[in-house]
Amino acid sequence: MYSNLKLTWAAVIGASFLLAGCSNDDVSPIENITIVEEGTVKPVQKVESTQPTAILGTGGSMSDVLSQTFTNIVEPAKAKQVIVACSDLDTYEEEVVAAYKRGIVVTVVDPVGSVLEGWCEAKGMIFSGDPMATDDSSLVSFNKKAVSMSLQKKKDKGEVIEEDEVPLVIFTGWLDAILTPNLNGVDLKSRDIKKRVAPQSVSHVFPISIPAEMVNETGWGVPENVSLNTTAELACEIYPIHSFADNASFTGDFYVVEAELTIHNGNLYNGRWQYSQGDKLYESSGFQLSDFGLGVSLYDRMATGLQHSTTHILTAGPAPVSTDAASSLQPGFEWSFDGWISGGNGLESATPIPLQKGGWTWNNLAETASAGLDIDTMSEGGDVLWTIAVPEDGDKASGDLTFRCSWIWGVPQATDDSTGRYYMQVNLSPIYSWTRRMMSGSRIESKALPADVPSARFMLIPPSRVDGQRVNI
Repeated sequence: MYSNLKLTWAAVIGASFLLAGCSNDDVSPIENITIVEEGTVKPVQKVESTQPTAILGTGGSMSDVLSQTFTNIVEPAKAKQVIVACSDLDTYEEEVVAAYKRGIVVTVVDPVGSVLEGWCEAKGMIFSGDPMATDDSSLVSFNKKAVSMSLQKKKDKGEVIEEDEVPLVIFTGWLDAILTPNLNGVDLKSRDIKKRVAPQSVSHVFPISIPAEMVNETGWGVPENVSLNTTAELACEIYPIHSFADNASFTGDFYVVEAELTIHNGNLYNGRWQYSQGDKLYESSGFQLSDFGLGVSLYDRMATGLQHSTTHILTAGPAPVSTDAASSLQPGFEWSFDGWISGGNGLESATPIPLQKGGWTWNNLAETASAGLDIDTMSEGGDVLWTIAVPEDGDKASGDLTFRCSWIWGVPQATDDSTGRYYMQVNLSPIYSWTRRMMSGSRIESKALPADVPSARFMLIPPSRVDGQRVNI
């Protein structure tokens, strides 16, 4: 399904470039590029974390940046997070393992997937992202409460951008937010699943880069320092539940997912500029978010896609449903379930629901402004896919856009003693538009795609499948 969508969008992009190329029959050099209206490009931000932090060793290739960001540096025993280069894990094994057992955040800089996965497994530690997909990340962070974050490096022309451009401002904001609440604060008397189950929290920062070659192919003039890079942030709360065999209606796992995606379009919007070519005067503007797709699939432990099997089903949702440029939408839904269940993220630090009989409820209904977004829900089997059209004259096309959504997966194969592990694969497909018009003529639009389809994968921590016991994953 995703490949078909990608091919369709590629055809649209190709047609747009063809249109732009055919219209540009003036081969005169481009001259006198002048900014008419500046965009909202944000410079790289340096911030200081408020969290007491222990930096073990040099901090890898990001040592200079980290020393500026984490100024409140303390001894490991007093820290709320420890930072260590992947290459230094063995050197600081005692400090890292002790920090993990205390429940504080462990941040691994310059991670190498094969090293990180094996090292964590040998020490009884769990990184709930996909360790084998971390090689292109600047850092990964995790703790024993199944909270994790990965910050992917930006890329330009296939090369890694300098480390000081890594958006650590996003990371420190995540760190401050995730360490503030009490993650074990559940209400053991409530029948509201959201209040009762300790969720797994995962976050990922995607780099988005428009290739300079794609822009140059149009033959349109652009300012010398045009911005072609931005980021998108994904944050997911995943509530795992196990329904026992006593239930006549469903036996297996539920994964209730709430997701929030923020695309920072302001980093790509370069405003309007004018230039001359021969005896003609042109005005261009861009890059504005035109469309994007958000697709989510379930994979098994062998990284096999399950979208065409009966392994997982959509039990509720997805939300929001299709809407025709409404002024508001509902990213949540109501759901109820009656049966014997256990919940919690299955780790030693979780607070699982004891084996109890329902009825249980889920209600995350809430309205949110859609800024006139035209949303189409295209879900098939157990896959979830939204395609969203963004109004070109709206603030969200050239500023930040946040999209909230939710759904519930049911996995009927998971049994009481199962050790099955699943991964959530997320694909983001943004399309950007920019325009050119002759000052006395018609307007032409072209499209631009990122160099790579931004994607991330997270390990889903299974729910507690035995009353009060940890799941062996």
